[in-house]
Amino acid sequence: MNDPLRPNLLTKMRASLAGERDAAVLEALRAAGKIAYDELLAAEKARDQLAAAGTNLWDAPPAVGSQLLAAWNAFVLQTLGEQFLDADYSANPRTVGFVPAVTSDQVSAWFSAVEGWISRGRQARVNPDYDITAELALPAGLPAWAEVEPCPQEHLAALLAAIPPVREHVDVALYSLERAGVPADRQAAVNRLKQLAAEAAAAADYAVGLRSVRHNATLHELVENNLKQALELWFHAGQLAAMPRLLDTYRAIRPAGRPDPATLPGGSRFDPWCLTDPLTLKRWQKDKKAKQAIAELWQYDPDPAATLALKAQIDALVAAGDVAVLRTRDGSSCYYECPWSALYEVRRPVRVAGRDLRVLQQFALQAAADDVLRGKPFQRGVIVGPFQTTDEVEYCDPDGLH
Repeated sequence: MNDPLRPNLLTKMRASLAGERDAAVLEALRAAGKIAYDELLAAEKARDQLAAAGTNLWDAPPAVGSQLLAAWNAFVLQTLGEQFLDADYSANPRTVGFVPAVTSDQVSAWFSAVEGWISRGRQARVNPDYDITAELALPAGLPAWAEVEPCPQEHLAALLAAIPPVREHVDVALYSLERAGVPADRQAAVNRLKQLAAEAAAAADYAVGLRSVRHNATLHELVENNLKQALELWFHAGQLAAMPRLLDTYRAIRPAGRPDPATLPGGSRFDPWCLTDPLTLKRWQKDKKAKQAIAELWQYDPDPAATLALKAQIDALVAAGDVAVLRTRDGSSCYYECPWSALYEVRRPVRVAGRDLRVLQQFALQAAADDVLRGKPFQRGVIVGPFQTTDEVEYCDPDGLH
């Protein structure tokens, strides 16, 4: 493979024509982040010493769990970043040293987070009183996945390559946790942790089984979703194995399942207004432009199932009390843009549409088909507040002419 730090003129020209970004900064972050592997070795040594002394992780000083947890997170993020870079270079050897924008954004998010975890791990190594839970809500989630449809083949290859080392280290951590001894009143929590790891393994194995020589968009998406779910669950499992007292309050938020086909556009139970704020629903149903906008929204949504799954996830968070429906001081209850989603406020830290949301942060569901006929992507996710009252109303504008 060509040296990514010394691309020749022809490589630069090819990358420029393909709209790829220079990966020099990413390579620098990769090199700096390799100390994450040293931190993982140091953490594993501390884990072994603890087991040899007959001390379990519930009775260990908080600094030990903090070190193990921080080292685990740094290792996973460094591994993912490296695998994504190398997969792109292997798939596109003529532009080594440059990567597509979506790959650049994703790798940057992972590598940039490594430093903070390495720092916390080293603080825990020198300060026996250090407790990482005093400053962070844990377990932490992976940085948001870069949104792109469809997921590039090289991204799937990178996810598949990242699975074995992550899986192996989780298995070792779980073995070590039990080898050191589990207090009788903690066995049920450990059983839940093992179940979580098994769920991740099942998702990964299923994704591998779905792979096909022939490209199929539906299978491609299922493989991607299962691999991401596996990595998210393992990322949590590794943190919980490092600091098992977190299991006392842990409740995994998993992606909502794919909706019933009958609730999709064309189905017998499809409700085109299902994304709209119920408090203002009658107003929009009387508005001819709003009715047209809702119809166009679903017409140009490339994946209505994903949109309905996002709404189901938000509804589940509301039902669990993690999120509350919000009314602003002036009584407003919906976002001003089609599909006129309800406003929400976070009560406990959650992750929605790949975004980590903090307590009291406001958000609304976004599903927008504006400018799709001009080549712009369909927008699906959340819009973060705070929100203020407005008299403006935005309908759906697929052709970008209104």
